Amino acid sequence: MRLVFLEEVDSTNEYLKRVDFCHRLCVVAKKQTGGKGRRGKKWISEEGKGLYVSFMFSPISPKIASLSSLAFGVAVLNTLKCLDDRFYLKWPNDIYINGRKVSGILPELLSDRLIAGIGINLSYTEEELLSLEVPATSLLIEGISFDREKLLEKLIFEVNRYYNKLSKGMFDVKEFEKSCPLIGREVTVIEGNRRYTGRALGIDTDGCLVVESEMDGKIKRLFSADVSVRF
Repeated sequence: MRLVFLEEVDSTNEYLKRVDFCHRLCVVAKKQTGGKGRRGKKWISEEGKGLYVSFMFSPISPKIASLSSLAFGVAVLNTLKCLDDRFYLKWPNDIYINGRKVSGILPELLSDRLIAGIGINLSYTEEELLSLEVPATSLLIEGISFDREKLLEKLIFEVNRYYNKLSKGMFDVKEFEKSCPLIGREVTVIEGNRRYTGRALGIDTDGCLVVESEMDGKIKRLFSADVSVRF
């Protein structure tokens, strides 16, 4: 895989949209001035405080690409579980530990390329993460030791491995399900201005979360929504 290291960039995903196509290109930035997550939410990206990485691959069919959040989520989970076994997945594209987000994935499918952006909070303090909408944490806060270079090396290996699974149609959503504690639980769902409760039944072959509504018993397939365990 070809690697590009940048001191500063607006966004590693946006950088890969601007450059000529190159299959298996990985860009790593020390700092992002316009890092973003799902639905355009800001991703805090201060210098040296996190791992900000994006990958470029040959495009895959839209149906298979719908599973990319899940597949790359498992890749990041495998990377972090080499450090600590407490990490888990939150549908559709986040990695959590102790009820707080530590990493997020932003896949984007263009006509000529698949881009996967990944952010991992490494050494942020509690105070630096207080302004975020979602409770967040870092490896430093959790007391987890890490080697930045080895972590990047493992991440590149796992992302490549799961892209290969995706492109060959071999990724199984059960790999995500088994590390996602939402499955089988009572959940609260927020879709735009709608909020309701139900039970998360599983993830279908398109990557949608399948929820049985508590109100009317109807089965709903969620492509994108904010879902949390109901307490």
